[in-house]
Amino acid sequence: MRLRFLINIIVVVIVVLFHCNRAAAGEAAGSGTSYFQRFFVDGGPIVWFVLGPLSLATMSLIVQNFLVIRRVNLMGTGTQGRLQRFFPGGDLGQLRQELARENNLLAGTLFAGLARVRDGATAMENAIYDSLEQQSTALLRKIEWLNIIGNVAPMIGLFGTVWGMIEAFNRIVKAQGQPEPDQLAGAISIALVTTLWGLFTAIPALAAYGSLRNRIDALAAEIVVTAENFLENLSSTHQSEKP
Repeated sequence: MRLRFLINIIVVVIVVLFHCNRAAAGEAAGSGTSYFQRFFVDGGPIVWFVLGPLSLATMSLIVQNFLVIRRVNLMGTGTQGRLQRFFPGGDLGQLRQELARENNLLAGTLFAGLARVRDGATAMENAIYDSLEQQSTALLRKIEWLNIIGNVAPMIGLFGTVWGMIEAFNRIVKAQGQPEPDQLAGAISIALVTTLWGLFTAIPALAAYGSLRNRIDALAAEIVVTAENFLENLSSTHQSEKP
């Protein structure tokens, strides 16, 4: 599923780049160089084989995580409806079975708490907090790749910059201190284009990471409130049923 999704993203990006290149070729006909040539091809192997694919992987991770980490997926509209219909007089065993069949953060958290119902309210609360922490950590671990890419991509771009400057100085030495401009153009292009691609990859990766992390924290806090309210209502119901 993930591989197919990544392949679709790559195909879409290639098609977009192709059309952009055709449009830019006509626009840059006077200079004889297209934007695709200047901002991708001139970047050299570091852009072709590292930063280019890394940017595609970043786009795929961003889209995939924003589609998965949503309130409707983590809270579950069906789960919230079951909680609202449970009181009064709901069957706790049936509710546990229904929660076990659902695959969302709220259902998993409540199921862990209800599994300790015989051990008392304190044990249920501890189970809820432990389960929510484990599930939230798993989500944070998934988006951590965006944080890693956001920190590594500029370093790769800087590596390309240093490589390009070394190439430029080597060409100056070979030309005995008087190189022609076109002799330095290729090396300077590598230096600048790799820096551009490093930033182009890192900025959306870090922005998406921060946004997704805030979203996970907000939804986790909302789940805690929902679970605590449910346990409070459950406790009140049981106390009212006692003679």
